[in-house]
Amino acid sequence: MSHGIFFSNFAVFTKDIQMIWLKQQWKRLLNTYHPSRDVALVLSGGGAKGWAHIGAIDSLVGHGYRITSIAGTSMGAVVGGLYAAGKMDELRAIAERMTRKRMLRIFGFSPGFDHITNGERIMLLLDRIIGDINIEDLLIPFCCSATDLVSGTEVVFREGNLKRAIRASISIPMFFKPVCDGNRFFVDGSVHNTLPLDRVARKSHDLLVAVNVSGACERPDTKFLSQCQNVPSETDDPSKSKFRLPRPETSSNYINVMTRVMQLMIQNDTERAMCLTPPDLYVNVPMDDFGLFDFDKGAELIRYGQRTMDEALQKHG
Repeated sequence: MSHGIFFSNFAVFTKDIQMIWLKQQWKRLLNTYHPSRDVALVLSGGGAKGWAHIGAIDSLVGHGYRITSIAGTSMGAVVGGLYAAGKMDELRAIAERMTRKRMLRIFGFSPGFDHITNGERIMLLLDRIIGDINIEDLLIPFCCSATDLVSGTEVVFREGNLKRAIRASISIPMFFKPVCDGNRFFVDGSVHNTLPLDRVARKSHDLLVAVNVSGACERPDTKFLSQCQNVPSETDDPSKSKFRLPRPETSSNYINVMTRVMQLMIQNDTERAMCLTPPDLYVNVPMDDFGLFDFDKGAELIRYGQRTMDEALQKHG
């Protein structure tokens, strides 16, 4: 009698093992034909062009993907950080209503020897939207990159005050005042790592998706050339004193040169990041018609980012 019970129980146990094995194989098969919908998202820097990240995220979510972690640099840190904080609607409203006048008011220009704006009004805006939330308390794991001018190294913020981390990550050299933290001075993360593919928190089954809005040039920048050629030479005005304020055209050219240098630096860094950590899906949003400071084109850039991501996801399958 006891032998019969033993063999009966053994048969049930064996059947259970077989069912577990079959379920594992079935799950493995499903994953082969239906890849994970979980996404580890990486958002590049790119100034105003980063508004397109909002549209890219809209597209991902609309196609049924779930963003489980985010890493961003500069404007990618702004969009990624506010999405992780559940404040995307507030950011979208700002982007869509932005005008040149509002942009100038938000930047609050206050020139100094190492900056054009001290960024205090940016901090006030961030405080109004997200308050004093810490990165470790966000709804989604998030990190952002900045560059320490003293050591010359990348600094990755995974904890601490979110708005301060974002402010450090967006500090374009010579435009924003660097963020001081003891003996460290932080500037834009794009100086060191504009597409932080190697920094995002990622589970083994997550799709690694990178969105680049930095405007990598696929052809010579004729717009930049035209802007430079239209600027009068210093010798055209022999009466100009070194103590006079520079002409608007010259100031504009200063911004153009600074923007172009950043663009080339970012392009080289993006190529390096792609080689070291290839993403599962790379979405390059062409930016020939948009500039680093076109913050008043928010609605257009959001639509553009969404359309570009839609097309990329259709090709990806």
